[in-house]
Amino acid sequence: MLLLLLQILLGTFVLANAVSETAAQAQVSYSGEYGSAVGTSFSYPIVIPWHPITAFRVWEHPSSFIAALQFQFDGTWSKTFGYEQGKDHEVTLFRGEEITQISGKNSTYVFQLIFSTNRGRIFFFGQPAGESFNAYPLEQGKVLALVSGHHNEAGITGIRMQWRHSRLPVLKAYAQIPEAGNPSD
Repeated sequence: MLLLLLQILLGTFVLANAVSETAAQAQVSYSGEYGSAVGTSFSYPIVIPWHPITAFRVWEHPSSFIAALQFQFDGTWSKTFGYEQGKDHEVTLFRGEEITQISGKNSTYVFQLIFSTNRGRIFFFGQPAGESFNAYPLEQGKVLALVSGHHNEAGITGIRMQWRHSRLPVLKAYAQIPEAGNPSD
């Protein structure tokens, strides 16, 4: 009887663990890796609960490829990956603003990155050289949560995006904008 009870408990634990893993995987989707993906791999640490991206920095070699990336998560800057040389750009996102798409160009390096946000802002970095890519979440309501990829002593050689459901509350101002031709009641 005790053996049967232990088997039932173990089976319940395994099933519960499998269900929670499947639910966690369903909350995350990936895009990429774009670029040659040679060199040292990098990834920002996964923190549970995850924190939204509030700012980011991009270094670019003049008239060339992306040299380094750095992200700020909920006000705390992460480690920089790549080579901090060349022109650096810093973007601070507005409250409630999140990255919803990353496009660009790649070859042996990531040559161009284009960040788009839910507020309609678009930020261009690098040069339009190489093969195009367009990364976005496959499910509505997901936003950029993490970036990983590869880098070498010169710059970013590959980039991969992780998308998760937004943790920020929906801003009421957006919900109250009436559509053109439909006056609000």
